Order: sequence, then C-alpha cells, then structure tokens
Amino acid sequence: MVMGITLFRRSSPTSEATDGHLDLCADDLRRLVEIERGQRLLLQNAYEDTVVALARALESKDSGTGAHSQRVQRYALELADAVAPELLGDASAEHGFLLHDVGKIGIPDRVLRKPGPLDPDERRLMETHPLVGERMLSDVSLLRGEGLKVVRSHHERWDGCGYPDRLAGDEIPIGARVFAVADTLDAFTNRRPYRAAGSWEDASKLILSEADGQFDPDVVEAFQEREQAMRSLQLEFASLAALN
Repeated sequence: MVMGITLFRRSSPTSEATDGHLDLCADDLRRLVEIERGQRLLLQNAYEDTVVALARALESKDSGTGAHSQRVQRYALELADAVAPELLGDASAEHGFLLHDVGKIGIPDRVLRKPGPLDPDERRLMETHPLVGERMLSDVSLLRGEGLKVVRSHHERWDGCGYPDRLAGDEIPIGARVFAVADTLDAFTNRRPYRAAGSWEDASKLILSEADGQFDPDVVEAFQEREQAMRSLQLEFASLAALN
C-alpha cells in the first residue's frame, strides 16, 4: 500500500517581504483615494459657494428679486420630482435653476429697476438676458447640459411665443418647461418694482389657465399635484424673511 505524502510549503523570507510590500501599497492607495475624495469635496463646495455668490450678486443688482433665485429653485425641484425626476440627478439643472437670470447682470439698472412698463427698445434689451447668461456660463463645465438649457430657454413658451428662440412644445428643454411654471409662480406672488405682490390663489388660477398656452400641460398637472408642498415652501421662505 502506498501512503500519501502531504507536503507543507514553508513561507520564504522573499514571499513575506512581497506580501508586506503589497500591504503597504494597498494602504498608500487607500490614503490617496481618501485625499482625492477630500479634494473633490472641497472643489464641489467651492463651486457651490460660487454659484450662490453669483445668485446673490444678481439679487443685489435687481432689488425686486429678494430671495427669488432660492425660492424658484426649490419650486422647480419640487415640480421636477413629479414630472421629470431625471433632473434631480443632474446637478447642472439645479444650478441652472438658481442662476437662470444671471444674464441680468449685463442689463443697465435704468431698465432693470424701471418702476413702470418697458418701452419696445427696453423690452428688446431685457430679452437679451438669457443669451447673455448662457455666454457667461458657457465655459463652466458643471453647468453644461440641462443647466445651460434652463438659462437660455426659461422664457420660451409652450405655444411658441416666447424668447429668445421661439421654441414650441417639446422643442423646449424639459428643465426650462419645469422652470417656467416655478418662475411665474414666484414672480406673481412677490413684489416687483412695477407692481405689488399677487395672491397665491390668483397665481394658481393663472398657471392653470395657461396650460397648453404659456406652459407645458404636463408641468401644470404636476403643479396641481404638488401645490400644497409648494405653498409650504413659500410659507417657509416668508418665515425666514421675517426673521431677517
């Protein structure tokens, strides 16, 4: 009978040294990944701070907007959750909502702050702000995509009578269609240099009446679905304003 022989391989000093080197390399790699994550977070925070600073710069120029940019961003995100949830995963869209009117920095104060209706020349000048804003932000990589589309197209109308490109229906980027309802809601319910604030109820009636006219009917339907949540957001902002 042949008996089996079990062989035991003793670790050599060379293999132990190799294993130790691999462990050190793994530790170094983990540290590098952690450093990279930290640097990426710092860069993201710096970018967020810059976006907010730009929005505040606009609000200091356009005295009628107050916290308009922040309010309308929150409204737009609420609507997007109902009708276009893909926008919630697109950071550029969120920043585009906030910076939609950044092109107004290039509009003279005499036009931007005029307390009465604009004449035709002033209106044409005001209507350049989406294009000015797009040019200002075109080299910002984190805004490329839906964000820049919101900046350029947020004054387009579902019926094709908007500006600057007179797009109609589904030609209008979905982010801009969502934003148009949010923007009108906030503009109507807050004071402007040329008029007093309107009521929430009247703003709601206006939005419903413009389904298939100024607004995408699907977004208007989303507004009806989320109106109570958006009303709560308005009250939250009003409370914060009262504390300041």
